Amino acid sequence: MVKRSNPMVALYLLLVFGSGALVGAFGHRLYSAKAVNAEQREKKSPEALRQRYLKDYESRLKLNPEQMQKLVVILDETKAKYKATHDQIDPEMKRIGAEQRERITAMLEESQKVEYAKMLEERDRRRKQSSSGR
Repeated sequence: MVKRSNPMVALYLLLVFGSGALVGAFGHRLYSAKAVNAEQREKKSPEALRQRYLKDYESRLKLNPEQMQKLVVILDETKAKYKATHDQIDPEMKRIGAEQRERITAMLEESQKVEYAKMLEERDRRRKQSSSGR
């Protein structure tokens, strides 16, 4: 039987205690961590977001009623400009996308074209699902 010295026993006990504390702290952190899920985020209507935006500006900047009216006008005009720009650009973007799909289809072999069509359908389905959730 090997006789161990007191400092050596103390070191072993300290190592065991320290490793237990470390594992315990790590386990507690894992246990108490909150899961993040983007789907759980509350979906708010554009009008609700706008009202929150206006309230935030009003309270933080301490806007008076006249300034609030001006802010509403600015937001309305900006929204109209964004919509006009989007309406102007959207057809061109769709044309560019259609051209890309045609060029990709033209380079594929027949067996690949079938799979590519499936890929496009799946992508369109996902897009529709995500846009219906908005």
